[in-house]
Amino acid sequence: MHRKNSRLALRQVILPGALAGIFALSAPSGVHAQQAPAAGNVASLHDYDLKAGPLVQMLEAIEKISGRRIDFDRADLAKERAKAVNGNLSAAAALNQALAGMRYVVQDDGAGALAVTPVTKVEVVARRDQAETEFKADRSDTSTRSGTSLHSVPGSVTLITSKVLESQQATDLTEALRNVSGINLAKSPQSNTAFGVRGFSATSYTNGVTDNSAVYRSALSVERVEVLKGPQAILSGGNSLGGAVSIVVKKPQANTIRDLTVQIGSFGEKMIGADLSDKIGDDERFTYRTVASIQDINRNEVGMDGKQNKSFLQALRWKDGKTDFIASADYSKDKKPLESYTFARGDGVILPVPNRLLGNRADGVDVKVRRFGYQLEQKFTDNVVLISRLQSTHQDFDLHISAPGGLEYENGAPLDSPKPDVLFFASRTTRPEDTLSGDHYMRLSFPTGEVRHKLSVGFNHTNNEIQHTQYSGDPVSVPVYSPTPYNFQDLRERAATRSYTRPIVQRQRGIYAQDLMTYGDWNLLVNVRRSRYTVPELTTTEFATPKNVFYTEPGLKTYHTTPGVGLVYHLNDKTSLYASFAEGFQPSSTLACNGSIVPPEQTRNREIGAKFDLFDSKFTLTTSAYSLQQANRLFYDRIKNCYNVGQGQRTQGAEIDAQGRLLPGLEAIFNYTYTQVKDMADPNALFAGQPKHKANLWAVYRFQQADLKGLGIGAGISGKSSSLGSTWQPFIVPGGAQVDASVYYTTGPWSATVGVKNVFDRLLYDTTSGSNYIPVMTGRAYVLTVKRSFQ
Repeated sequence: MHRKNSRLALRQVILPGALAGIFALSAPSGVHAQQAPAAGNVASLHDYDLKAGPLVQMLEAIEKISGRRIDFDRADLAKERAKAVNGNLSAAAALNQALAGMRYVVQDDGAGALAVTPVTKVEVVARRDQAETEFKADRSDTSTRSGTSLHSVPGSVTLITSKVLESQQATDLTEALRNVSGINLAKSPQSNTAFGVRGFSATSYTNGVTDNSAVYRSALSVERVEVLKGPQAILSGGNSLGGAVSIVVKKPQANTIRDLTVQIGSFGEKMIGADLSDKIGDDERFTYRTVASIQDINRNEVGMDGKQNKSFLQALRWKDGKTDFIASADYSKDKKPLESYTFARGDGVILPVPNRLLGNRADGVDVKVRRFGYQLEQKFTDNVVLISRLQSTHQDFDLHISAPGGLEYENGAPLDSPKPDVLFFASRTTRPEDTLSGDHYMRLSFPTGEVRHKLSVGFNHTNNEIQHTQYSGDPVSVPVYSPTPYNFQDLRERAATRSYTRPIVQRQRGIYAQDLMTYGDWNLLVNVRRSRYTVPELTTTEFATPKNVFYTEPGLKTYHTTPGVGLVYHLNDKTSLYASFAEGFQPSSTLACNGSIVPPEQTRNREIGAKFDLFDSKFTLTTSAYSLQQANRLFYDRIKNCYNVGQGQRTQGAEIDAQGRLLPGLEAIFNYTYTQVKDMADPNALFAGQPKHKANLWAVYRFQQADLKGLGIGAGISGKSSSLGSTWQPFIVPGGAQVDASVYYTTGPWSATVGVKNVFDRLLYDTTSGSNYIPVMTGRAYVLTVKRSFQ
């Protein structure tokens, strides 16, 4: 697409100022958008005199004349021929002339682009999602609620498709997040692996609604994992300080899917799974999806009982020209064992992994989850659409792992001479949790003069109730670094005394508006949310002798307004620049030293970046730089025995995410993260568990030569730099890199994958923030996956 030099010069003057203006926003008191420069009317008319011919060439000619971006699948349209186009027409009218009598429709995405799509694919029949067949996916409903192309979203959003997960033989969704920049995983012997984004907490969603149990499911049932970077209060209210992870499950399709997958591997791994989808009866509008799997690993690398998972998903769908409704139910049962770990001495030396079990074989984390929900998209007109999502979730969580107290020393002993014994505490946690969450909004498309709007106005709600019960028992001293035998008792028997029970109840309600405005080559996203966050009066029971003790915490009701703004400038059809500002908050019922409730903890994210659609839009690249700052962090006043708030952590960094098809047969996903963390209240403060550099590359090549048809290879490397292991007893966790490799073979309905994890069997440590628990990553392991399709 060609533009006059005068317009280009004008944009060169205005673009830097507009981007800098948004990046400098720092207070919620007002949101200001710089006026876009003059641009061609998005509905302007042009003269056309195009002869009938190949449809792809016709669409390219209309795109060039109109200046409008036109999205279409070249492969699907390669054999189609277009009608002649004549007259003074808008781009949409020209397309309709070219497509006259054909089963294709023209759709406006509300962000400056038009899309040409088969009628049967969009309006009537549900087809297999792009994320199930490619390394790259183009759209995320979660990020802006507008369904707009990610190329037009003012923020960094990464999608891990099920095709990537399948090629990596992934079964654990938390570990799959290593494919994404900005993600930090925190492991602890007293909790499951937790994930954060850009150094702060992240919320999790299932199909766009809040779900604290979202990652507890089989990877076989997942269509894609969406990672949204920066605070996401606009989506779910409080608690999203750094970002969000949204799990999108597979949907019913009219395409016949009959896939059976069997997987075996090291440590006695066995897995069998089935993925079924088809129309119900002869009506392609009514479809179903059934995904079920059972995984059983006999033991892990250190000899504990291995991981187990049972998962079942059932979904029904009705999709016609106006209605798309999905009702679903799923169940998962997870058992995750204690992983390998070691200790650090007081002089900073990391000791060898103990040559004994550090718990009972049955110790671990058991999680059962049941979900019921629906998704509705109801089109009243082309410009008025209702979207409604609701989910009810029940989780039973049982953590029973002995907690290590760390190395101990005799009085006066040097730091390189600890005792051979380690004290292990008996602590068990049970936590039933119920969550009801929903998101309901109207999506309205309309023009105001030369500006086109895609406005989402709606209501969001979450009810979350937890009953946290702690059990304890007598600690035991274990000869970890001596040959003296010791057998741990099952912690569920050892920690049999109830210590306390504490209810945790949160209720959030929010109303919001998000307006994606398009003017020429510019997109401006403005959003605002008003949240009500409620915690009722709650009583904690401490079980004691001779009688129980009760502690009552006062209730809390707080209101918070969260603004956000983002700007996108399309340099051309393949390149866009963006800048954005977003806020997050987390209320607290803690009393300040002045007797009032402390204000909510807040984060503010300022970000700039660029997005590129490369190689005929088969490969996408996103680069971003950000500054995420915390305010109202709690500080404990030891003298007054109360809390105050002040400046907190600031995380700054740069990220790169790239994925898709580079060449015929070659697909890849890559990410890189650079991070700097600083305490704004104490410039000399240090942060543990924060490597400065992290990167991950995974690539698959399927040979295109006829004599090698069906054969493919895959290889990847994942690494990080060193990091501080503890601020109390400083030591360094060394960096390292893990290499994985795979060989693929496909013939007819059969496919097989042989994978090797940690090919060079390197001793690698995961990040940690304490010397009493340094997780050690699994050594070399083999996996064989065989898949049979029965279409």
